[in-house]
Amino acid sequence: MVMYRPAESIRNIDVECFGRKPILGQNTEAQPMMTVMIFHEVKNGENWAEAWRKGRGSRHELFAKHGIKARTFKDPKDPDSTGVVLDVPDMAKLQAFLASDEAKKAMSADGVKVETMRMLVEFVP
Repeated sequence: MVMYRPAESIRNIDVECFGRKPILGQNTEAQPMMTVMIFHEVKNGENWAEAWRKGRGSRHELFAKHGIKARTFKDPKDPDSTGVVLDVPDMAKLQAFLASDEAKKAMSADGVKVETMRMLVEFVP
């Protein structure tokens, strides 16, 4: 059971994470939101934080377009060590978004060091 993958492999994560089935869009049965943590290093923590400042054109707005609510975090001792906690209604859509040109462009503009990216998906033991 793999709990994290490099960004290049995010699209390959099994969408039936730890026994919880993803929302398939047409399913009317209530599905729980998945909580996902993504950690990564950035070239400049202040630049990355600025991209997440709430308002028009922010990363919050970008993720919200895909039904994802994001909270931002940084290491107080290393502002270039950052991450997000995401409330995700559909893992397949998150994976598709993270693999999209739109997300790759945003990560590049924000200085995300993609090779450091790690994802943890909530599970119940």
